[in-house]
Amino acid sequence: MNVKALVTLAIVLAMVYFSGFRVGSVRASGIIRIEADGSVNPSGAPVLTLDNRTYTLSDNVGSIFLGRDNIVLDGAGYSIQGRGIASGTGIYLNGRSNIEIRNSKIEELDVGISLNGSSNVVVTKNEIANNEYGIELFYSSGNMISENDIFDNSFGIGFGDYSDSNTVFGNTITSNYDGFWLRHCSDNEISANDIVANDVYSLAFYYSSNNSIYNNNLISTQQIYCEESANTWDDGYPSGGNYWSNYTGIDTNNDGIGDEPHTIDTNNTDRYPLAAPINVFDAGIWDGTAYNVDVVSNSTVSGVQFNPSEGALLRFNVTGDDGTSGFCRVTIPKDLLWAEDRQWNVFVGGQPVNYTIIPEGNHTYLYFTYNHSIKTVQIQGTHVIPEFPSFLILPLFMTATLFAIIVSRRKRFKHQISPRQ
Repeated sequence: MNVKALVTLAIVLAMVYFSGFRVGSVRASGIIRIEADGSVNPSGAPVLTLDNRTYTLSDNVGSIFLGRDNIVLDGAGYSIQGRGIASGTGIYLNGRSNIEIRNSKIEELDVGISLNGSSNVVVTKNEIANNEYGIELFYSSGNMISENDIFDNSFGIGFGDYSDSNTVFGNTITSNYDGFWLRHCSDNEISANDIVANDVYSLAFYYSSNNSIYNNNLISTQQIYCEESANTWDDGYPSGGNYWSNYTGIDTNNDGIGDEPHTIDTNNTDRYPLAAPINVFDAGIWDGTAYNVDVVSNSTVSGVQFNPSEGALLRFNVTGDDGTSGFCRVTIPKDLLWAEDRQWNVFVGGQPVNYTIIPEGNHTYLYFTYNHSIKTVQIQGTHVIPEFPSFLILPLFMTATLFAIIVSRRKRFKHQISPRQ
């Protein structure tokens, strides 16, 4: 083969490589609209539905406008993706209600998800990253934001302009510039979130009072900013408040609660700060009610299993530096296979341990200690067999004996009158 042919072949191979093998992920351009009548516009967009109620992505897309109530948008793991600044909004709702947004990756947009004047919207199990704003609400109340992974945004979550009575539960909000801010908002419940390593503030409140913030892990250098705001930072005793990475108090009462309050400012105090991080686990749905089991522990907690039909009511692993002391405070809802005569057996590393118990309200709190290594904790419930008063023992014995004699005589009589074989 001569030199000219070799050069030509090289050029052809290069064109094939750059045009064919370096194709990036496919992403539908433009805005996809789910219209009020249930139709998808444009009709060829990668959004599938069989019933005009559940809409499922079949590819990556750029932006979606939801114009219909009472629907589910399931990302099925696909991305709603922009190109950074000036990429607009990923999912936009204006005046909508009864919508669930789940299982999407939402990234590189001005705003990941925006709710304006919307209610009864559930945003759950999404990955929301590298946006200017991850989730924002305006004039939107009665919504649920749960179990999302929100990271590397300028602002993780923002509530503005009278977005009241929303629930923010079980999210991981980490490595954002600001984790979560609220402006002119009240009566929101913020619980069981990991708000960790955000650059400026974990939570910032601007003219926002009467919100309830408890059972969160607040781990960062500058944690809270409050401007003309007074909120509630605990759920009472013994449920407790939040875990604060800068709290310096101790727990001499052995109940998982710090002995001294954690003061934020003159209007904001956590009266019952947690003595260690809190882990909140899904215990399933029983009789139509969803339950959680909480573990406050200075150990690393993993492998949680709740399956009372297979022996132990609760099982999990604890890990810590060898030679150090560990503790757990486990919160179990009383309605979860509870009976008034129930006692508990607690095993750590296969060995029974002593525990203290706080039966309070709708929950039971079990506190116990152990020496660290890699160990398995098992908690089992047992029923107490009540003791009969001593004055009843003799009458019961006589009744049982009489019953046995009658049964024996009836058997002999039946045998005597039976025909011979």
